[in-house]
Amino acid sequence: MELVGFAAVGYEGRVVAVEVDIRRGIPGMDIVGLPGSAIRESRDRIRVAIRNSGLTFPRDRILVNLAPADVPKVGTSYDLSIALAVLDASGQLSSTLPDLRIMVLGELLLSGIVRPVPGVLPAVIAGLEQGIELFLVAEENRAEGSAVGKGSVYGIGSLKEAVHLLTLLGEGKRVLQPIVVAQKPRTVHPDYADLQGKALLKRAIEVSVTGRHSLLLFGPPGGGKTMAAVRIPSIVPPLLREESLEVTRVHSLAGVLPPGSGLMEERPFRAPHHGASLEGILGGGRNLSVGEISLAHAGTLFLDEAPEFGRRILQGLREPLEEGLVRVVRAGRREQFPADIHLVLAMNSCPCGNLGKDNAVCLCSEMEIDRYWRRLGGALMDRIDMRLPVSSMNDERFPSDHRDSMKMKDTVQRATEYQTTRNGEYGLRFNNRLSLVQAQKVCRMEGETELFFQEVGRKLGLSGRGLVSVLRIARTIADLQFRERIEKEDLLEAFQYRRYGEGNLYWYGGDG
Repeated sequence: MELVGFAAVGYEGRVVAVEVDIRRGIPGMDIVGLPGSAIRESRDRIRVAIRNSGLTFPRDRILVNLAPADVPKVGTSYDLSIALAVLDASGQLSSTLPDLRIMVLGELLLSGIVRPVPGVLPAVIAGLEQGIELFLVAEENRAEGSAVGKGSVYGIGSLKEAVHLLTLLGEGKRVLQPIVVAQKPRTVHPDYADLQGKALLKRAIEVSVTGRHSLLLFGPPGGGKTMAAVRIPSIVPPLLREESLEVTRVHSLAGVLPPGSGLMEERPFRAPHHGASLEGILGGGRNLSVGEISLAHAGTLFLDEAPEFGRRILQGLREPLEEGLVRVVRAGRREQFPADIHLVLAMNSCPCGNLGKDNAVCLCSEMEIDRYWRRLGGALMDRIDMRLPVSSMNDERFPSDHRDSMKMKDTVQRATEYQTTRNGEYGLRFNNRLSLVQAQKVCRMEGETELFFQEVGRKLGLSGRGLVSVLRIARTIADLQFRERIEKEDLLEAFQYRRYGEGNLYWYGGDG
């Protein structure tokens, strides 16, 4: 019998062999193989847990090796695997499972009780890829481990129960466990019915969410920028199974998946504070941990007061927006995490916040305003598909939009299915990932409409990336009407979202 654990290193992780050698000598236990402090401290926990479970801890010299030795191991998930390996080496486990590889994950209390640990879902996936079919995890982790739908995942409550289970399996007996029911906490999101008098803002949100186009909302305080952004989770379509596995995997690695949870079904929405560190947003650090941008994978990353974030953080968003992943490097180690995000930024129009505000005077100089906007950087601005000014007052020039989140979600869902059917041949779901060639194929226009597109793009001085962005947005606008061809009015609306931020960054006109 071979017992293995799991090292949550990067997105893939590594399967770790747990080897134990027992020989005569001064009683004690040494652990080698780049163990972290929590693993080194586990020696006393394991010894006491074995004795309190009615089993015998060997009075010999014990050496535990965690291989491969060049991979750092941290956390308490090795407690149970090391304890079982010690019992196996001392002849206290069934000897009829010589060729079976078992992945064991769990933290031990002094009483022998097994506590849940993070990273179970990626551990099961990594184990299955190496031919491992049997997994022992804490009962609270069974729903998470079983979410993959393959292999035999057993939930156990104590070390004694784990020994009993292995004994039964060694005797060839079939072990049945109750059907696991994952906890699915239902989150009540704020409703767009609360957002009154902001028809253009709700329209921009609808277009942005449908095509997953990045969005910048700017204007004076009190205009509803944050109010609109935090309601995005109420209208996004549900995760597909493949997306759900990826999202759950990332959240499990980060240790933010609640015990008893199965696959995540709702798209994540992350809104970190502008005081967050570079590693906190993009990932990395000593253990190459997951950042907020990866926790927002397949969902929305909302950065309120965007210019207040560090410049390196803002510039670090460029690669994920282009490639849908983030690469982190630390001391020669390189890892990459998924980061296909829907980026939403919100900011004031000027440092004092009064630019564009009725009955208020902006005291900022032109240089201060220009410097404030340039914190975003031209490279990031060029990658933001939609830019919308939001005034502090309701605009009565446009018809009111009284739709609630349920109606908006239905519209977004149907348009998403429409674009997914068309984009499926390219292996894509949303329009924001269309390449230039793909956009030209799916953005069908009449000759006159195409001439209009080229003329307006030339007048606005849009870059090649900007022109492709306009095509993608226009395609989404047409998809919301279930139209195959892009019309002139689709391009007009798309160009309106792109007009700000190309030349005069801080020009402000207000919206609805």
